Amino acid sequence: MNKTIKYVVTFENGRWVSRCPTGEVEGVGVAASLSQLERDLAEIHAWAWPESTPGVEFTFDLPEEVAGVVAEYSREKELAETHTKRAAELAVRAAKMLTSHWSEPDTARVMGLSKQRVHQLKVSA
Repeated sequence: MNKTIKYVVTFENGRWVSRCPTGEVEGVGVAASLSQLERDLAEIHAWAWPESTPGVEFTFDLPEEVAGVVAEYSREKELAETHTKRAAELAVRAAKMLTSHWSEPDTARVMGLSKQRVHQLKVSA
C-alpha cells in the first residue's frame, strides 16, 4: 500500500456520506455505518488500483457542538498517552535504581507494584 486516499465524512439524513476533496475518487459513498463505508471504499480502491491499492483515511466534518467535544477528547487522550509513556519510563528507572539498594519485594512495596512486575521492570532493556 503506497498511499492513502482521504475522505471527508459527514452524517446526513441518517447515513454516513464520504466525499473525496482531492478528486481521486468521484462521487460520494453512502453507508449506514462507518465500518461499512470504510469496507465499501476499500473495495472500490482494490478494484480501481489492483496493483497498488491505497488505504482509506477519514476526516470527520462534525457539527460544531460535537466537534468541540471530540477535539477536547483527542487532546486529553494524547496527553494521557504521553503521561503513560513517561510513567512507564520512570517505572523502569525507579525499579532498577531501588533494586540496586533493596530487595525486589521491598521495592515492590515502595512502588505499589507486585514483585513480579518489579522483576519485569528491572530486567527490561
